[in-house]
Amino acid sequence: MFIITRNFKPMLGFTHIPPSLQQTSQSQHWCYNQCTNKNRFQSKLGDVSQPSDIFDEVPLESLDQDDDDDPCNIMKYLQAQGVADPQRYQNTDSKLVFLISDGTGTTVKSFIQKSLAQFGTSSERQGSDDEGLQEHNVQTRMFNYVRGEEPIAAIVKKAEERKAMVAFTMADPLLREKTLRMCDLSQVPALDLLGPTLDAMSSFLNKAPIGVPQYKPSRQTALSNSYYRRIEAMEFTLKADDGQSPWLLPKADIILLGVSRTGKTPLSVVTSQTMGLKVANIPLVLECPPPKELLSEELDPNRIFCLTIAPSELKRIRTTRLERRKVKSMEEKYSLTEGETKSNYADRNYLLKDLKNARDLTEKYGWTQIDVTGRAVEETASYIGELMNERFGDYSC
Repeated sequence: MFIITRNFKPMLGFTHIPPSLQQTSQSQHWCYNQCTNKNRFQSKLGDVSQPSDIFDEVPLESLDQDDDDDPCNIMKYLQAQGVADPQRYQNTDSKLVFLISDGTGTTVKSFIQKSLAQFGTSSERQGSDDEGLQEHNVQTRMFNYVRGEEPIAAIVKKAEERKAMVAFTMADPLLREKTLRMCDLSQVPALDLLGPTLDAMSSFLNKAPIGVPQYKPSRQTALSNSYYRRIEAMEFTLKADDGQSPWLLPKADIILLGVSRTGKTPLSVVTSQTMGLKVANIPLVLECPPPKELLSEELDPNRIFCLTIAPSELKRIRTTRLERRKVKSMEEKYSLTEGETKSNYADRNYLLKDLKNARDLTEKYGWTQIDVTGRAVEETASYIGELMNERFGDYSC
């Protein structure tokens, strides 16, 4: 839970609150906005970016303070903002997982998120508004750049009090062992994500790991040919995004097609970044013919992939896009007549015709159709990579 402490003025460096807001409930809102705008709004248990000052920003004493009784908390802020049911933003029955890392914490966070997905849950809320909000029953607290016994002991102690689970990634074998020992003595469920992998690799390679959090490769190996190939591919992909430069199509390794909101751009970026392939993407629009460069005999149809998606999923994505851009509210506000035609972007009949048009073009020109419904971008990129390897040999970096 995000907290504004009672002594917020000295903590945040504010020396003056506007007189019109003093002694009113709005003073809390003003301070909240100031915190947010200046990126100074912190939580007592949150991400920490400075390696050497981790517990200067999150004091050990703060781990022992219960912030549920603080009158200046985010729940009261939500109530003051008119949220009808602020308890929806705080699941009191949720489980708590403490994530500890001796580095940035990217590995442990990604691993836990992917693991939670296997249980149909998440530590992050889905949706951009109250209507689209899905309850979550797992919360995570990140502690990064933790490289000493004292901060680990404090975190384990708090995990015991909150009945939380501890998951960690640490390169130092001694620190891993001590962390597991602390958790065992405190009867805190613990998960060592890095240790078993390092032990298995050490046995296979017959070599001990270096045991330090961050290993910097030598200058000779840091910048390889694959690195420069990926950079070149990324530059090409950005230039050829969304049909910007159709004259670049003959130079592309892969050409992605599809109607709006089928994920062409993110798929292009992931494919070029991970595989070093030059990717161009072209939107297919019902009212507009495809660019003449796309229909040229110079292009190999085996390199062209058309993305399709289930109509219901496409309608949901397009509706969300209109809502986020406030298109519907603007149409209602500025419509001149009651019968005036509104946007058909998310209309089911229109998107069915849109998908059929793309499907007909795919069959006519012999392109490869890929259904991306329910697929992660990385999964689709991997599938395209496999097809490219089958058709043209090894294309990965």
